[in-house]
Amino acid sequence: MPSSLHKQLSAFVQRRLLIERRNSKRIVPVHHTLCLIQSPGTEQMTALVHNISCQSLALQAEKSYMPGTLLHLLLVNEAHTSSLNVDLNVVRSTRVGNRYLIAGTFVRPLLHEEVMPFIV
Repeated sequence: MPSSLHKQLSAFVQRRLLIERRNSKRIVPVHHTLCLIQSPGTEQMTALVHNISCQSLALQAEKSYMPGTLLHLLLVNEAHTSSLNVDLNVVRSTRVGNRYLIAGTFVRPLLHEEVMPFIV
């Protein structure tokens, strides 16, 4: 392999390693996974899970939340055969059309078995 090509590939890999911050792969659910947001001091709101991993979650909601907000969520799979209560620390909230993409990390990382009902 020519030296210049090797240097270019090495630089690309190093940049890629710096860009990727996630510890685990996020997975987009195959079916709709609903989420009931139970934020303290506000009424319950329904949202749709955009993607999920064992450590984090992104959802589409009608309301924005400030980074640092702690949300209490109830995840429900499409078949309504599984539900899970989780706490999410909001990391960012981005407006997408007339909704918001809320992303955050779980207070307690989930087990693989806990995530599975919501992605298949």
